Amino acid sequence: MQKKMQSPERLIDALPQFIDTHMPAQHADFYSGLAYFSLGTLDSKGRPWATVLVTESNLDSSVGIGIAGDNALSVKAVISPDDPFCQALIKGSHNESNPKRLFAGVGIDFTNRRRNKLAGVIEQVELEAKDHLNLRLHSNEHLGNCPKYITVRELVPKQRTPETVFNQKDSLDIPLPQYCKDHINKISTAFLATKHSVERSANNSPAQDWEDMGFNHRGGAPGFIRLFEEQRGNEVYTYLVLPDFSGNRFYQSLGNIQTDKPVGLALPDFTTGDMLYVTGEAENLFGIEAQQLMPRVSLLTKIKLTGAVFIKQAIHLELAAAEQFSPYNPPLRYLKNELEHLGHYSQLLNNATDRQATLRSVKTITPSIATFTFSLDKPIAAPIPGGFCVLSFAGLINAGYSHMNESNPQLVNEDYIRTWTISSSPTFNAEQKQFNPVDTFDVTVKLKADGLISPYLHQQSQANTLAHPNNMKVLLNGVGGDFSCFQQAKDGQLTIPPSMLWFAGGVGITPFMSMWSGIAELAKHTPKLASDIVLVFAGREEDAELLNHFLTHNSALPRSVSITVMAYFSKSSNQPNAVALDSIKQNQGIAKINHRRLQAEDLGDISQLRDRDSFICGPEGLSRSVRQW
Repeated sequence: MQKKMQSPERLIDALPQFIDTHMPAQHADFYSGLAYFSLGTLDSKGRPWATVLVTESNLDSSVGIGIAGDNALSVKAVISPDDPFCQALIKGSHNESNPKRLFAGVGIDFTNRRRNKLAGVIEQVELEAKDHLNLRLHSNEHLGNCPKYITVRELVPKQRTPETVFNQKDSLDIPLPQYCKDHINKISTAFLATKHSVERSANNSPAQDWEDMGFNHRGGAPGFIRLFEEQRGNEVYTYLVLPDFSGNRFYQSLGNIQTDKPVGLALPDFTTGDMLYVTGEAENLFGIEAQQLMPRVSLLTKIKLTGAVFIKQAIHLELAAAEQFSPYNPPLRYLKNELEHLGHYSQLLNNATDRQATLRSVKTITPSIATFTFSLDKPIAAPIPGGFCVLSFAGLINAGYSHMNESNPQLVNEDYIRTWTISSSPTFNAEQKQFNPVDTFDVTVKLKADGLISPYLHQQSQANTLAHPNNMKVLLNGVGGDFSCFQQAKDGQLTIPPSMLWFAGGVGITPFMSMWSGIAELAKHTPKLASDIVLVFAGREEDAELLNHFLTHNSALPRSVSITVMAYFSKSSNQPNAVALDSIKQNQGIAKINHRRLQAEDLGDISQLRDRDSFICGPEGLSRSVRQW
């Protein structure tokens, strides 16, 4: 796995040196002070199950973790008797060739994100009074781990009453209840149990299976684990998808999955105390195969669930303060079918048909906004006006691997891929009643001072004249989107709503630039095209030049197509473009210019407001306010 993912040879060679066979004293002290302890073991079928043991109690001072000798810990924990980890221990996961129960675990102090891993065998098991589990653990593998992706939380003991509300431990061929799905979408912490089997034979003796276990923490923003279902006859199969985040490049858990598919997951919600336990068959997907399931992800783990148990109030802990998510958490990645449902799906291109896009020209619009024109080596189907493109800069920009980066945590998971609105429009084919394929397209991009890609892109306009661009080449991974005013009529002809309202905030005006150009194209071949459009623009004074795009097509359009612009300018951070401001003030297409923020009562100035088809694009704050208004 390490070689497949191109881990450095020096790391591969050195990895055994990082694993201690004897428990370091600081690890032992660390474990003995924990109020919770996450462990995994195997059931009688060899399936891993993971759990979170609570090792502190206000009602029983004997609950806790103690040092029980060299490499040994004694654990007394409060647990639900229906916990499948507990059930696996009671019913036995050992056999004649391996009489001792295997375990692996991770100790985490959520208050400071410290964590250490261990693995070995469980020498003693006792269930006392149905809800107290006594264990003696003998460990022979120890490894310290980094704090990335761990949610900071302060947990204190709380006596709860566990209730098992869903139990499909032995098999799962029905859908998970909705409350289980909602639970998965809320959590930011998961624990993953894996195993590794080796078939051994020596001196012509019968082959024997030898196993050990792995255990790890997985974390991310709430919703980082995605779920989908497949219907096969009368059965429904449930899959979980875990995108891989940049780590220490050891690939211990994923390496186990490469050889042994069974895994177990403990999915705790520390806000409610509820816990979902699952086991299943996992596989790692790479490259295009991964991207076809989850766009923009080149490595993920897909788990087909074979058992699930949901216990409400299973964790005898409660939050003492609000959780703090890790700054290293990357943005959520969605499944392709989820993106399709949301209208954000990009028709990704595979390796054989990736389009190379060459930068041909740059037009500076404002001090911080420029339009970049790219040409393609081969035409692609026309993206609908208002749609977007997905561009990869991976071959041009590479910040290199960094395990941790406190100054810019997001950089460690940078994929060098950006999604931007296409601000140009294809030409229209009247005979085929559709837009023509394109071999050029524009993106209008705002400079993000603390960004990685937009500053690089804007440097092209500074370093090269318009007549002699440097012909920078990037990959077009795909196009998509359905944020558009264009509709298909019953006769197949494209049309637009007769009355529209466009709200644009700052660079959120770019899809409307494409739609307005597309309307001008459609109008050339559709004499009866009619639409009354009001464009409400909220931006800075320096962005005034953007509005000229909507005033240049007026003379070529039929009178039945009109646009009225209402502009709301906040104070500029740069010197405002006085020429642009004067230009739009003198243009008859501008109905109103205000040097203040857009307000709810301004909607009262829009005629036939409720009859208009409304489109909103801009910063989330503005979009949310406009939707409420």
